[in-house]
Amino acid sequence: MTGQQTLIARGALGVFAGIASVATCSSSFPRRLSKIDFDRGISLAFAVSRLGLFGLIFLLLRIPPRGDVPAYYWPEAQSILHGLLPYRDFPSSYAPLHPYLDALVIRIWHSPLAIILLSILAEIALLPLWFRFGRRILSETEIRTGALLYLCSAIGLQFVAVDGQDTVIVGVFVTLSLFLLSRRKELLSGATIGTAVAAIKFLPLLYVPAFFLALPRRWRWVVGMAIPILFIYGAFVAMHLPILVPLQIEGDKKGAGSFPYVVESLLGVTVPSRIWDLLLVAVLAAIFLLLARTLRGATPEVRLRGIVFAVAALSLALLFFSKKSWPPYLMLTLFPICLSIDARRWLHLAGLAGFSVIAVVEHSYWATILNQLTAQELHLGLLSGRTVYFVFLALELALIGGYGWLLSLALRKICSAKEFDPSLSSHP
Repeated sequence: MTGQQTLIARGALGVFAGIASVATCSSSFPRRLSKIDFDRGISLAFAVSRLGLFGLIFLLLRIPPRGDVPAYYWPEAQSILHGLLPYRDFPSSYAPLHPYLDALVIRIWHSPLAIILLSILAEIALLPLWFRFGRRILSETEIRTGALLYLCSAIGLQFVAVDGQDTVIVGVFVTLSLFLLSRRKELLSGATIGTAVAAIKFLPLLYVPAFFLALPRRWRWVVGMAIPILFIYGAFVAMHLPILVPLQIEGDKKGAGSFPYVVESLLGVTVPSRIWDLLLVAVLAAIFLLLARTLRGATPEVRLRGIVFAVAALSLALLFFSKKSWPPYLMLTLFPICLSIDARRWLHLAGLAGFSVIAVVEHSYWATILNQLTAQELHLGLLSGRTVYFVFLALELALIGGYGWLLSLALRKICSAKEFDPSLSSHP
């Protein structure tokens, strides 16, 4: 497929999934199902939809994969199979074990499609995990709305089943960590986050202060988190591998799809990266402070509920304020983001559906139509008056507007965590 055909396909998928999400959540049928029937039905539909889309695109139509899988994941996994070491023999923006995990997968099936399939199989475990513990801290309406929105999400369908983005694996680790917390297993919960840091990306470190501030036995959780990080990174240091290479590669990068990009595009200026970094840190600190104040003296269930919406808020703040962010990062906490939506409000459902369309086409438009132009180049393009640049500006504004709207919903959920009525929840 050409780049323009891919862009059209993404838009069509987004529109179809958006219509399905509004129709599904507006129907009374899912609400009438028993818990067992609902959980089994949604889990089965989720697996069939993801594997079915994967089979249609890659096995039946034989469309080659695009994006990070052939550009980064596959070459790095190949390098590992050839006996090379990350950071020393080839550059990598990912955690130490990332290329080894992909190498293990392609050793079983020597194809880039194996890497995409890994992300899909990991994501299939996500909803059953939420069903196992979610009803302890969420109302039945919330858990069913979140599951239906996640099932019909164009964001998940595109970024996982088609693009094979492994940020969803981080999302599964975060969910598993929350599940373990619901079982009062702080040490294992922390170890799960630490494993994600060592195996996929640095990004789970974003959530560490939220867990620390919300948990009574926080140091036990921190010890658990530190064990896999110290073990894996320590082993790489012992092999004299430069583990800071990912930070050196990503540190000063800028990209589209964020507040800094829009500001620099409109003003035609280049703001020092450190200023944007400080702004992001300030916003994250404000969220941590809000969480700490809200959960003071709270019950364990309320604390866990606060963490759920805090990780959603932190992900959205990162996407909004980071100088380098892109929509696949939504997969870090997509289910908690879906939980912030009120299915009783049609505008919420329509808003999320419209946002999802923007999220799946914005970066493709930037890469395909505009060749990843910088903020300064977009500024010059806007001054030229060409429609193509104003269309992209509209996409950018809609995207960050969506981030801001969803962030406000997640923050409201944090503030109202103590108001949650436990009688509305029910254990499986």
